[in-house]
Amino acid sequence: MTEAVLAVDIGTTSLKAALVSATGDVVAFNKASFSAPQNRFVAEGWLWALKSSTDKILKNLANSGSEVSIVAVSISGNGPTIVSDSGFTIRWNEDIEKLIMSDEGFIATKSLFLPKIAAFKLLFPDEFERTDFIYSGPEYLINKLTGTAVTILPEDRFISAYWTSEELEALRISQSKLPPYVKPGESFGNLAEEAAEFLGLKSGIPVFGCGPDFVAALVGTNTLSAGKLCDRSGSSEGFNFCSDNPIIAEGLRTLPSIIPGLWNVSYIIPKSSSLTPEERLSAVEEAVGKLKKALADNGISFPEEITVTGGQTNDVGYMKKKEQRLGVKLKVCKCSDSELIGDACAAWYGLGKFGSLQEAADSLCK
Repeated sequence: MTEAVLAVDIGTTSLKAALVSATGDVVAFNKASFSAPQNRFVAEGWLWALKSSTDKILKNLANSGSEVSIVAVSISGNGPTIVSDSGFTIRWNEDIEKLIMSDEGFIATKSLFLPKIAAFKLLFPDEFERTDFIYSGPEYLINKLTGTAVTILPEDRFISAYWTSEELEALRISQSKLPPYVKPGESFGNLAEEAAEFLGLKSGIPVFGCGPDFVAALVGTNTLSAGKLCDRSGSSEGFNFCSDNPIIAEGLRTLPSIIPGLWNVSYIIPKSSSLTPEERLSAVEEAVGKLKKALADNGISFPEEITVTGGQTNDVGYMKKKEQRLGVKLKVCKCSDSELIGDACAAWYGLGKFGSLQEAADSLCK
């Protein structure tokens, strides 16, 4: 019997789920769209989307006669999305913080979450007061499955992108509303009996997670050692270079890597999916050009290949044009939804199959 992890990634308009073995094989896959992705309570639909996916996956396994034991669940999701206990959702792509006067003080923060949390508090005070906890997207679903309240901090250096007790105090946001930090690979609790029955899974199996989808994608493409570069395409597109030093340059964003001592240097093309193919190719050329220059200015050679993940990889014609325009070899992983592989890495590491996330990625990413 094959053992597999149920890997789950919450997107902007849909949820993807897959059963992934400890060797990185995708045993089953399903995608479920949200009925109302712009709804203020869209998070309430995530559990139903997960049920839809698990129902179809289990049915297909039964029809094929495949024997698979699901030994854990692992979750990632888009961010910085924030959700209250009731499912009240402020999505990552809402510029809701712009509705707040600049003198509120939070605009100077490096946090990706605090501007939205501060806007939530000021614009929806009743909902803010009612909720016991404020979650990021994947942690809300984790709570629904386990009853545990956590915040997944990818690595200690990410704390400035989340929040500190000093910042919360300055904004008069109670620390008690923000669940405690945990790390990828730690068990966040076990699948509760009620949730297990709802999903058709075995109760008591551990629940893990990678946290933000972009972190899961970097793990799932094994962009975890200096010199590696991945291109993550979707509703937006991001080029992510793993560096052993932070790089500061116009248009680039540098965040810590999930691997201590390393950094992720990225160039983001917002809303790239809304561009025409030619416009997108031009934007990609510009992005790679700026990244090349920044690396050269820091004495770093540009990689000979780029690992590409996301929906674009299914368009063979476009990928060929892209490779020609960039003059760089484009490598496509066996599973184009690398977030799911990243989730599986976190779970198999947490289950003790591997000694580290890096070791798990080395084995699962193909």
